[in-house]
Amino acid sequence: MSPGPDFFIVMKNSLGFGARVGILTSLGIASALIVHITYTVLGFAFLIETYPALFFTIQLLGAAYLIWLGFHAIRSSPPKKEEAEIEETQPIQSTKDSKSSIQGFKEGFITNLLNPKAALFFLSIFSQFITPQTADWVRWMYGLEVVVAVGLWFSFLAIFISYKHFRRFYQTHSYWFDRFLGAALLFFAIRIIIGAF
Repeated sequence: MSPGPDFFIVMKNSLGFGARVGILTSLGIASALIVHITYTVLGFAFLIETYPALFFTIQLLGAAYLIWLGFHAIRSSPPKKEEAEIEETQPIQSTKDSKSSIQGFKEGFITNLLNPKAALFFLSIFSQFITPQTADWVRWMYGLEVVVAVGLWFSFLAIFISYKHFRRFYQTHSYWFDRFLGAALLFFAIRIIIGAF
């Protein structure tokens, strides 16, 4: 899975707040996928195929959303010397309680729900494997497979990157991670814009 808003929010929450918040963020993303699957199965894909201008608009909105996220991440600045020294002496667990699991879930859900890239993803998947003759239960099974796969992938990512060594490194270099992920989001936005034209 390529770095995108979902990847960014799972990584940020896992590194900053631990595995529990990261996993709940992943479950929020998977829950939002159910919304995308529902409107795709119920005919949204047909509207996009019938009205190319709608598809074009979704592409541009998706690119604008990624540009906004990327721009804000790139503007991340290094902590002041005093803040960096305090962070290095504090135990990693001290930041865990500053974000609840529910907040993590909400961030994952909203990030994916408002990500126009998800609509494009489901349109491309469903247009490749589903025809008008495909039974409804098969469409829902395809969607369920995506929800489970994405939920498991991001949960694994949350567990893996929330190890103490990764989190300690992130605390001291978070602005570089933010800048790198911001540049990646801008790259994907440019690719979407080029593809739209």
